[in-house]
Amino acid sequence: MIASLLTFLFLSACGEAVESPKGVEEAPVPPKAAPPPPPPVDDGYYYNPAGKRDPFQDFIRRVTGDLPENTPPLLRYNVDKFQMTGVVWNTNDPLALLVDPEGLGHPVRVGEQVGRNFGKVTAITETSVTVTEEYQTPDGQVVVNPVEVRLTREGKKR
Repeated sequence: MIASLLTFLFLSACGEAVESPKGVEEAPVPPKAAPPPPPPVDDGYYYNPAGKRDPFQDFIRRVTGDLPENTPPLLRYNVDKFQMTGVVWNTNDPLALLVDPEGLGHPVRVGEQVGRNFGKVTAITETSVTVTEEYQTPDGQVVVNPVEVRLTREGKKR
């Protein structure tokens, strides 16, 4: 019964529009208010992103994941993990022996890359090897970081 009543009401509402009886006037619809004017755009400031870093980038770029299998042994570890255990000195092209954390020795000369940050051997002395790493800070400045690996005795660091 309720369903038939609802159907009747629904179908009766679909008829022609009903005019209001004579003598009854409809209330005038007030006009819509105009939207407020937009705020002034030119306040003297304009953001120019040219030359600025992306604010959504990490501050520090990290080496993630495993290294490829063909990575040379000298590039698998950070420079501070190596030990200098020997040096061939008094030649035009000095040679130093760096030992990695696995205990394997690697001869290096000036100009070779060492470490995960791709540092270069810049000096070999009687007592140390200097590896210079260069990297860029988030604001674009180039930082040069010399790391000294000192000669050890009997495999112990000084």
